[in-house]
Amino acid sequence: MQKIFKEVKSLDKRCYEKLYLSEDVLMEQASTALANEVRANSKKGDKVLFVCGSGNNGADGITAARILVKELDVSVYIPIGVKSEMAALQLKRLRALHVKVVTSVIDVDLYVDALFGSGLVRDLSENISLIVQQMNSKKAKKIACDVPTGIDCEGKVKSVCFEADITVTMGALKESLFSDDAKEYVGEIKVANLGVSRVNYETKQSSLLLEESDMKLPYRSNKTVNKGSFGHVVVISGHKEGASRLSALSAFNFGAGLVTLAGKNRSNMPLCIMNSETLPKKFSVVVAGMGLGNIYGDEKLRDFLLLHVKPLVIDADLLHKKIIKDILEKNENVVLTPHPKEFASLLKVLDIADVDTKDIQSKRFHWAREFTKNFPKTVLVLKGANTIITKADELYINPTGTPKLAKGGSGDVLAGMIGSLIAQNYSPLEAALSASLAHAKVANESKCASFGLTPEDLCEGIKWL
Repeated sequence: MQKIFKEVKSLDKRCYEKLYLSEDVLMEQASTALANEVRANSKKGDKVLFVCGSGNNGADGITAARILVKELDVSVYIPIGVKSEMAALQLKRLRALHVKVVTSVIDVDLYVDALFGSGLVRDLSENISLIVQQMNSKKAKKIACDVPTGIDCEGKVKSVCFEADITVTMGALKESLFSDDAKEYVGEIKVANLGVSRVNYETKQSSLLLEESDMKLPYRSNKTVNKGSFGHVVVISGHKEGASRLSALSAFNFGAGLVTLAGKNRSNMPLCIMNSETLPKKFSVVVAGMGLGNIYGDEKLRDFLLLHVKPLVIDADLLHKKIIKDILEKNENVVLTPHPKEFASLLKVLDIADVDTKDIQSKRFHWAREFTKNFPKTVLVLKGANTIITKADELYINPTGTPKLAKGGSGDVLAGMIGSLIAQNYSPLEAALSASLAHAKVANESKCASFGLTPEDLCEGIKWL
């Protein structure tokens, strides 16, 4: 896991005050890292244009250009002049080396966007928007300094955004780089050290970026075991029976010892899945909501969901029902797995906020935290291009998702996988983290076309992790 920060000004200030590193030292280190990335993506004789803003992000670009003088054919474009003291100082140093300062976007082999950093709060001017569009239109390598221009401090993308192949972000990972909207523009993200290692630069943090190495699969090492050793998952069957079948099959393939489809079951049951009209006498976890519809009345739903204290994984239709509030107030071991539209409905049902899907997507981190403030014991899995997982003050981002998963039924598979790990004695949070990573890994490793992955493929792929 890597730490992620909403802002890094406080980290820079700590370097100045506690580690006696000046602003100039930090900038030289940041710019050296940026210059090194330009070198790594260029060859001798390549033309490079640094497009720099008026503040310290622009100063980083100006400094990197100075470092590369005579190594590459470097030009600098500063469309709105310099305003910060550091930018003025770095420009003075640049001019001493007689670097070309141009007055428009010229044709080059590589563009460096150093217009705005992580503190962008306003809309882009017409002039800056045009410059970004011009760079995007060029067939050249593109590197962003800190944050691509057009992504604001909340991760919202403005009307135009620099399309980076690589983003060299300074000092630490920024939360804004991992919004769903930003994923289209950031490219590969690399962190530049600022004169001290990240361990010394970064402070304690409860927001973390997940990596594949954080996935803990339920491999079986003990030899003296039986099916009861790996738990019993109950999946509530609903109106759209295919959804619950997918959850049941994914739970079984991910290691659960027993899986039962409970409720109004129909024909064509997978041979490995049991069925029952009621809850079994002994079980480990209930997975419910997928394809549920209105097949059950309130009394039957309460029988399934409230008359026991077993962990619950809740998805889809149940996230729209008022019973969800009773569930969250009475059960401390609940995992919710909404997509953005379901999450908007959930927030309204729980009287947290009345917002639409667009609002959710523009402020995913904010609304995930708002939910967790109200229900700190519940695990939230807010699905998306970068899935957000929260509990109490902990927030995790899974950046490994793929467009292959944008198919009906993919979320049903994930719910079953989470339930399976809970049945195998993972905590609800541990189950959500590892299942989310495993779900994405199966999709990423699938050899089918990006448009062709099916939920059945996911269920099959689980077995080969």
